[in-house]
Amino acid sequence: MYKWVEIDLDAIESNFIKIKEKVGPETKVLGVVKADAYGHGIIEVSRALARSGVDYLGVTEIAEGIKLREAGIKTPILVFGPFLPEDAFYFQEFVLTATLSDLTTIRNIVTQGFSIAVHLKIETGFGRTGFKYNELAELVQMVKNNDNIMVQGIYSHLATSMYSDSSFAYRQFEKFIEAVKFLEKEDLKIPIKHICNSAALVKFPQMHLDMVRAGTILYGQEVAGNQSLQGGLKNAWSLKGQITYINDLPKGHSIGYERAHFLKSAAKTAVVPIGFHHGFSVEPIPRPKGLLDLIKVLAKVLLRFIDHPRVKTYVRIRDKEVPVIGKVGMQMTILDVTSIPDLVIGETVEMPGRRTNISPELPKVYLRDGKPFKIIKDSEKNEEFLNNLSG
Repeated sequence: MYKWVEIDLDAIESNFIKIKEKVGPETKVLGVVKADAYGHGIIEVSRALARSGVDYLGVTEIAEGIKLREAGIKTPILVFGPFLPEDAFYFQEFVLTATLSDLTTIRNIVTQGFSIAVHLKIETGFGRTGFKYNELAELVQMVKNNDNIMVQGIYSHLATSMYSDSSFAYRQFEKFIEAVKFLEKEDLKIPIKHICNSAALVKFPQMHLDMVRAGTILYGQEVAGNQSLQGGLKNAWSLKGQITYINDLPKGHSIGYERAHFLKSAAKTAVVPIGFHHGFSVEPIPRPKGLLDLIKVLAKVLLRFIDHPRVKTYVRIRDKEVPVIGKVGMQMTILDVTSIPDLVIGETVEMPGRRTNISPELPKVYLRDGKPFKIIKDSEKNEEFLNNLSG
């Protein structure tokens, strides 16, 4: 096994504790574990959060919730995404909490006769799903007249909480509170109200309400600029591979596909068996939000064209940064390792990457106390590899 992802469960639990300290004992915490827990492994992360005392787990799809129930996880699970009428029975069968965001779905549930716990979703400006204010009066009547719909919570989703300009986030919060007041005035009891995502729970303590939803922040990613949790967060994820080939090349030698890079001097190069097939160096295409943002995007493209050091991709070997050179291949990447003259085949390389882009094919090595204790991969060589890591 030449490449793997390491997940530090101690780091995730430490981050959870910091979040609890931030919001206080009166506010519940929902741990977002959608998209395979942002690439960290939904089952192992959920088990770690359950041990730490998380109040809820959040997923986008019904199948994610079922997967957790089949793994024996008992924590309440909120499914964020909308669902088709024929799938409503899964919520009752697997004790999952549904998100209701439209009147048609309520009618379907009532017709089928299922008893479902729900959180209501309010549209406040995100523009994706949620009840609009002019639908609330009908919503109240439908819910109050049907005992099989058990309202346990209400929430909305902030669109710009990560930005320094907080004006739109405040407008969304005001709309949300307005909707909640309307529903409560109509005698609809709502035990749990929540609107804060990762950035908002740090920036807007006045918006904590009954529960916050902790996503990327759980995994060690700062999301609120200069406003961070006291004591900092711990990174829980690392992409790693082993050097499989070392080469000495002369000045002027071209590197990789399309000869995208030429050596300016003689260099020692190395190959690591990770490429864009595994999700490395796969980035989303940015959509500029304005003229200034467009200029920044174009400037980065220009700097990449002239191979400026500021925009190069770097990996770490022995805590030293070394650059990626040439185009990243499908399953291999070339490094300039001239700065490490005594490098040998088999040494470990730590590589950057967008966690949700990394291929689920890569083995996940889980750490406790800094040591591997479990590997998730269908391979007979896992035990041997684990022993080698431990040694």
